[in-house]
Amino acid sequence: MNELNEAQDSMAEGEQVSLRARRDSLLAQKNALDSGIDALTTDNYKVERQTKELEIQLIDKTKKLRKLSEKAADLKRALLKPIADESGLLAEVDFLQEEKAVLVAAYNKISEELGGHISNLGNTILGIDFTKGEIAALKNKVTMIEYEVPQKFDELDYLIEKIEWTSKALTNLFGAMKAVEKTTKLSYYKKG
Repeated sequence: MNELNEAQDSMAEGEQVSLRARRDSLLAQKNALDSGIDALTTDNYKVERQTKELEIQLIDKTKKLRKLSEKAADLKRALLKPIADESGLLAEVDFLQEEKAVLVAAYNKISEELGGHISNLGNTILGIDFTKGEIAALKNKVTMIEYEVPQKFDELDYLIEKIEWTSKALTNLFGAMKAVEKTTKLSYYKKG
């Protein structure tokens, strides 16, 4: 019995050692879990703190973004007027270029017409100068004839005929000059 008791004691002792070892192992695990929980709590606190810092940064960046968006909108509004002005000025420049082309074409046409008028006037003036020369020549002939009349009574019939012819020629020249003047005026006013 002693042996049995000893064996039982030895078993009970073994069980106690095993229980103690298990208890120590469980305590070690509990301590490890407690320190893991403490570490996770600390990490969780740090993460919460970082989250709050990030939220604050997000709020700050949102405010900055809002301010930048407002500033961009203000700049956009400020740029709209110069852009509209530039667009208006470009349209006006295009319009003025078109007007310039029209005016240059009108100027060229009028310049050609004036060249024609000046040429006609030059021709008319030459015609008038020629007619004046003819009138002056006839006037000289008449004057010469008037001086010769007292000396040439015998040629009186011839002289009268010459005077009549001269008178007719002067009348015809005067009529021709009036016709040239009338033609010139008509030509000038038709082209003008």
